[in-house]
Amino acid sequence: MHRLSSSILAFRIAIAAEEGGEIGAILDAAGVPHDLMNGDPPYVDLATERRVWRAIVEATGREDIGLVCGNKFPTQAMGMLGYVCANAPSLHIAFEKSCQYARIMGDSMGSLVERGPTETRVWIEQWTEWRDPLRYTVDCFMTAMVAWATANAPRPVRPKEVGFHYARPKDTTAHEKAFPTASVHFETNVSYQIYDNACLDQPIIGANSALFRDFEERVQRVMTQIHNAAPWSERVRHCVVEGLKGSTPTLDAIASELAVSTRTLQLRLSGEGTSFSEILSTSRADLAKEFLKTTDVRNDEIAYLLGYSEESVFSRSFKKWTGRTPTEFRSSLA
Repeated sequence: MHRLSSSILAFRIAIAAEEGGEIGAILDAAGVPHDLMNGDPPYVDLATERRVWRAIVEATGREDIGLVCGNKFPTQAMGMLGYVCANAPSLHIAFEKSCQYARIMGDSMGSLVERGPTETRVWIEQWTEWRDPLRYTVDCFMTAMVAWATANAPRPVRPKEVGFHYARPKDTTAHEKAFPTASVHFETNVSYQIYDNACLDQPIIGANSALFRDFEERVQRVMTQIHNAAPWSERVRHCVVEGLKGSTPTLDAIASELAVSTRTLQLRLSGEGTSFSEILSTSRADLAKEFLKTTDVRNDEIAYLLGYSEESVFSRSFKKWTGRTPTEFRSSLA
């Protein structure tokens, strides 16, 4: 089951209350126990996240509520990971750590950082199938990065360019206001931000190197616990998705990565009612549909990214999964 830290939802609901919503009414509308505001349960599933967003939008009447939530994003909403970032030597390292340990907060989406000679590109990586309410999560994510960095750096942090992969809203005023110094784009391949390197090289105010090491060690232990507690099928799927970048992961390689024998991994997957070949197939299908829905990457490029030697093989597999060829599937989305 994909999940999200309940502290993130509690934070969003609290912000919605500042914007005219009522906490109890939002929780009731979303079908969520009131104890969620106190961190019980510690994690919720992604269907709950979507229901909460719908209830928040309804309660506040604000389609830009994701941008508002991100702009008020506090360090403590990230839990222990927030203290790693707050004590990092620079904004760039803080961004990298937030990417590296994102799964401590949830596993619906994360981010990647790519530093070039003069610019750094940060983009959102979607780990689950796209659903419309996730637009608000993207909005929150995008503004939170800027707001948090600006609050913790000597000088304001402003991206040069931002892109949202969802369709252009009828009114883009809120987006342009949220990123006043950036060129704002919609319907891009991925949601992203671009910064000058010098901007992210700024030190973090009050950072403590000893606390940075201490909190990172704690986060690493929690990450290990999360990984070890996950069902074997989820662990294998994570490894497969990470490995599907121009090559095809093998059962032997995944078993070695998870420090078990091939036979043991087969038995554990069988005990969960699945197999390596089934996980590989469903992972490819999910990624293919995501590529076709949210990008204009060519079919032959998708085939390569998913580890197929030929586009025709990918096309036959996709038709087996969905009843349509990749081209037919993409056309149906227009």
